[in-house]
Amino acid sequence: MSETPPDAAPDAPRTYRLLKWGGGLVGGLAVFVLGAALVLPRLFTSEQLKGYVVPPLEEATGRNVDIDAIELRALPTPAVRVSGVRLANAEGYGPAPALEARALTVDVALWPLLRLTLRPTAVALEAPVVRYEVAENGATNFDDVGTTDTTAATSSGASLAGIPVSDFRVSEAQVHYTDRSTGQAFQLDFDAQLSARSEGPAVTSAGTVDLRSVRALLPSVGPDTLAVQDAQATYDVRVAPSGGRIDLRTVQLDTAPITVSADGTISGLNERPALDLTFETGRTDLAEIAAFAPAAAVAGVNPQGTLALEGTVAGPLSDTTEALALSATGQLAEAGVDYKGTALLRDLSADLSLALDSVAATSVDGRLLGASLAGDVSVRDLWGDPRLALQLETGAMNLADLAALAPPEQAGEYNPQGTLRLDATAQGPLPSDAASVQQLSINGSGRLAEAGVDYNGAALLRGLQAGLGFSGTAASVQDLDGQLLGRPVSGAVSVRDVFDRPQVTGQLAGTADLPRLASITGAEAIAESLEGRADYDVQFEGPLDAPDAIRPRGSVRLTGVQVPYESFRNPVEIPDATVQLTGTGLAMDPFPIRSGEQAVSLRASAQDLFPLSEGMAEADPALSATFTLTSDRLDLASLYPEADTSDVSYSQLFAAHLSGSAVGGESPDAIAEEAYGGLELPAYTVDGRVEIATFRNDPQRVDDLAFDVEMDDRRLRVQNLTGTTYEGTLAGSLTLDQRTSTSASTVPASGSVWLAAAAPGRIPSAHAAAPASALTYDLELQDAQAGAVLDDWTTLGRLVTGTLTLNADGETALTEGLLPRTEAFTAIGQSLVANGGLSLDAGPAQALADVLNLPSASLRQFKRLGGPFVIKEGQFRLKTWDFGGGRFNGQVDGALGLTGGMDLEMTLQLPLSVLDDSGVTGRLGGGDGQLGSLLDTLVGEDAGAEAVPVTVQLGGTMRNPSVEVLNKDAITSKIRSLAKEEGLNRLRNLFEGGGGKK
Repeated sequence: MSETPPDAAPDAPRTYRLLKWGGGLVGGLAVFVLGAALVLPRLFTSEQLKGYVVPPLEEATGRNVDIDAIELRALPTPAVRVSGVRLANAEGYGPAPALEARALTVDVALWPLLRLTLRPTAVALEAPVVRYEVAENGATNFDDVGTTDTTAATSSGASLAGIPVSDFRVSEAQVHYTDRSTGQAFQLDFDAQLSARSEGPAVTSAGTVDLRSVRALLPSVGPDTLAVQDAQATYDVRVAPSGGRIDLRTVQLDTAPITVSADGTISGLNERPALDLTFETGRTDLAEIAAFAPAAAVAGVNPQGTLALEGTVAGPLSDTTEALALSATGQLAEAGVDYKGTALLRDLSADLSLALDSVAATSVDGRLLGASLAGDVSVRDLWGDPRLALQLETGAMNLADLAALAPPEQAGEYNPQGTLRLDATAQGPLPSDAASVQQLSINGSGRLAEAGVDYNGAALLRGLQAGLGFSGTAASVQDLDGQLLGRPVSGAVSVRDVFDRPQVTGQLAGTADLPRLASITGAEAIAESLEGRADYDVQFEGPLDAPDAIRPRGSVRLTGVQVPYESFRNPVEIPDATVQLTGTGLAMDPFPIRSGEQAVSLRASAQDLFPLSEGMAEADPALSATFTLTSDRLDLASLYPEADTSDVSYSQLFAAHLSGSAVGGESPDAIAEEAYGGLELPAYTVDGRVEIATFRNDPQRVDDLAFDVEMDDRRLRVQNLTGTTYEGTLAGSLTLDQRTSTSASTVPASGSVWLAAAAPGRIPSAHAAAPASALTYDLELQDAQAGAVLDDWTTLGRLVTGTLTLNADGETALTEGLLPRTEAFTAIGQSLVANGGLSLDAGPAQALADVLNLPSASLRQFKRLGGPFVIKEGQFRLKTWDFGGGRFNGQVDGALGLTGGMDLEMTLQLPLSVLDDSGVTGRLGGGDGQLGSLLDTLVGEDAGAEAVPVTVQLGGTMRNPSVEVLNKDAITSKIRSLAKEEGLNRLRNLFEGGGGKK
């Protein structure tokens, strides 16, 4: 067993005393600290601390500051904790606080605290919320914070500047930004932990900021247009305030799509700050970047591939970025995007270069719509007037894929086919709107191969080959060759000033099948019965954005054309015709037109037809046309569909309308409006000539019909009218006027005739009221068959036979059915019937013969009947018409009502022999027979040739007339006077020895 060293014993009591003394000291300190922990919080009560903190804060911010509680904690770590901090919002920005936090905890050093001094060592901020708002006028809710004079408060308080905080933590922080002037907003949720410590005159700081979420609202795009989650930023910097320098040892931002790291310096903070940074991104997946972008901006894009960038940013910091220099390079690899479900770009690679005001992609290589793509693209002056420089070369792109990129309303159902190659350059302003697109200068070439499109479900173009050219703002299609509607087509087209006011110039030649052409324009019903073709060789020039103004030149030959026409019994046929297009109009040499057995020859020309918008304008059209129409025979009854037995002619409607009678139980006005209504004259200027050897429109027939046509401003004039009808000659003129100045209620001028011309043929019923029409005329009919004229145009039937000579002129307003308006129908003229007679079948002539017991032969034949007449107020007024018969003469005065009434006074100069045969004396009264005996005596003597005037009144109606002898006493007196004269003559002869008759 070993022995204890001799010197060990004396040291044991010393160690014991040291331990005892140390333990006592520590225990004393512990008791002191414990006591301090118990006493200090009582020295600084919550209300006292509020009194120290709240007033300076309110004075500094100019706002009300609320704090729920402030407490000082000594154990386990000395700290000051502030709970429920709220900074009131500015007036007009709502009740929510502008700034609030659940709690703020500041850890402080122990020994300074024992000397009643607060020295923070760590800061923890819990659930801070900052609400930053911009009003409609641009003011914010923080504009007035800190505007009060805080000099006194600052000088009186202890400054914490320069005190390092080794640990600063922020948890559950939120920043709300709202701009009511633009509707934009964002919300930021984050946590942060950082430290700051002194290194001599400099401070180093490192930390991490965890962005839990960032959401932004851009109203022009949509809700939540930007969303970032789970991003982290780390940094390590050294700040030298005295040197005005910050060294960024490392700064890195990590997000799901991209990682960006940077290092460098920020110098000259005390004078002129300047940057000198280096950054790089690493290889980033474009799909992940798209997930970071607003959903509306990348919808359907489906990006692919990777992007890598590295570069530097250097230069002084100022209010603008003009002095900064950005230089970066990168690579795009295996990139691709979709557009509306179509693979637009694939396998794209390019070298990238970026500067602060420019970006460029060179050595581009990939596939565009499945075709090869190569070229370069750059944009410079990004922040001023961006300029684009583009060069690309493609393989054969499928036109169907290109069409899929167009909006549906433009793509339609064209079913594009074929391919397109391009080798082109473009220079000019970066397109941002239609105006900037118009300033692009495009040069290059291209090629269409096997191109085709459909229209309305039918093949419009097929097998189209063409070379394309681009020069500046012009484009051209050369060596065009293919099929249009199944027929060959060739030509060339060029367009200049493509982006501003495009003007097209071109030439097309080929053959068109008319049925297919009609079908593709939507006229399927016509196409089924349409026949023929058109061979064309046409040049054209005009504005592309106004196709109707394009001016064509060249020829179009129509062959074997057959067009159905609803109003005709048979289709219209054009065996052969050539149309010469003149640029402003067209011209056609005489060509035949047939419909069944009816045929005409037409020669026509049109001036100022193009542009169509001016030539065919509804108001003041520029079109003027000339034509010549000839025919050997034209029969409207054969031209139009077979008439129904109930159909009536215009002349019958004319007569029934004026007489107020019905036609087959129907109103003639209604029938006329159905047959002829809706006629509307165009406003074009037309001059023409019509010559028809035989014209028929049952019951009318006109031989050698000829007239000139003049039309302008909705007024049609038929001049130099000649023809043979009703076995007589017709001459004169007609004018149908539909100008807006014409009123349907126009009253004719004194001395004028208002009459309607026959309107042969059928006009489809109108769907809208036609313009008011008026007719003026100057007609002369000579030596016509009076009975036929009266039978066709009046309700009198063949009341009179013989030859009729009639002349009249005047005007009339017309009904919708082109019938004269009865209430305004007036006329003045001359009418003469020669070598004819009165019909004794019925009517007034028969009544006259019955009452006067006149011999029928004396009325059936006469030499002349006629004189001046006036039609006015619904009456046909005769002005002393002369009657010249074989055995007696007479005169007629009075009126015939257009509705059939009569009021005529007829004076007949009846020879005594005719008067004796008539038996009129038996109706003169007396009853003794002496007048009859006296008349018999006179007839047997020389006085038998003497005439006695007999005046009768014809009344009633044309169908039920009445006859009354008006001058009975005068007749008796005349007979007695003649008898007395005859007796005196006998006495003279006796006394003079002349003898006498026994």
